[in-house]
Amino acid sequence: MIPKSSFKIGKIFNISVEINYTWFIIFGLISLSLGTSYFPIEYPQFSKTLDLFLGIITAVFFFLSVLLHELSHSLVARRNGVVIRRITLFIFGGIAQMTSEPSKPKEEFKMAIAGPAMSFFLSSVFGLVYWFSRDFLVVNAVSLYLAEINLMLGIFNLFPGFPLDGGRILRSFIWRITGDLTKATKIASSAGEVFAALLIFSGFLIILGGSWINGIWLTFIGWFLHHAAQASYQNIVFENMLAGIKVSDIMTKDVEVVTPSITLEHLVNEYFMRFRHSRFPVVLEDKFLGMITFYDVKNIPREKWSELKVEDVLIPLEELETIKPEEKSIRALAKLSRDDVGYLLVVDDSQKLIGLVTRMDIMRVIRLKSELEV
Repeated sequence: MIPKSSFKIGKIFNISVEINYTWFIIFGLISLSLGTSYFPIEYPQFSKTLDLFLGIITAVFFFLSVLLHELSHSLVARRNGVVIRRITLFIFGGIAQMTSEPSKPKEEFKMAIAGPAMSFFLSSVFGLVYWFSRDFLVVNAVSLYLAEINLMLGIFNLFPGFPLDGGRILRSFIWRITGDLTKATKIASSAGEVFAALLIFSGFLIILGGSWINGIWLTFIGWFLHHAAQASYQNIVFENMLAGIKVSDIMTKDVEVVTPSITLEHLVNEYFMRFRHSRFPVVLEDKFLGMITFYDVKNIPREKWSELKVEDVLIPLEELETIKPEEKSIRALAKLSRDDVGYLLVVDDSQKLIGLVTRMDIMRVIRLKSELEV
């Protein structure tokens, strides 16, 4: 659900923090809205320059609040044995990306409640700053907005619809009562879809009322939550279908490879044209070196094909997405979806290439198991 283009800005408590390029859109919109609408209306005594400056500063503190909200989820999750791959700030706020679901309802509840608790704590802190800064109007203005927005963030996230924090809390209760994670996810996701539909409907009403920007924004948030709720339930269903199936069970073992010493011309004529594959692993005496693709060769002038060798243009192993044969197939599907790649190279502990798994391999298993259960 998150657009793919992100860049890392650092680590907090050894958890990677990334900013998606879409984040700059919402950061700019919030800064501009605060600087040209909120502060000029609420504090007409401020200059235009100060309004814009406060808009940027307030937006920075708002997203720091979002980051702390997600960080609280992450730290509690890690304490309960759930690995957090990274925190990403994007156009709809922020998200802590887990490598797996919690194993117990109690863990789910602790992880879910941590975010809103942090938002309410920050609202209280900024509220105290507002109370004690009445003689400093600039600080007073910024702290009031941040106290209110964190309070709203905490309340919004407590709505009992997945994937919001309130939806995870609801799921933890149903999971505890029924002992069935799939059923709990389905109910919580359905509640999330209902809430998303209400947001979309409200957005349309606001648009009809003449407030285009607010209406469109609310509609987009509803659309995002609707798709996220559907994807959450689908992921649980897939996980159940792939339970007990390892990567080694579904991978393609007989992978055609090339040696690093052949020329690109030989590669094109004897491999690309013959086997009709768009990529080939590069191996030398069982040592996996990297990957050569059709697109790598295509970008090189044809007159150089007879001079350059595969080793000159291959993608090195450290830049490739790989997976161990003993890992769960659901983990492979998550990596394929998250990193938007078509395949994963299966390597053992000695970095020897032993196979290749594609999204189609995994979906074939899911389709087969789905048909057998009908």
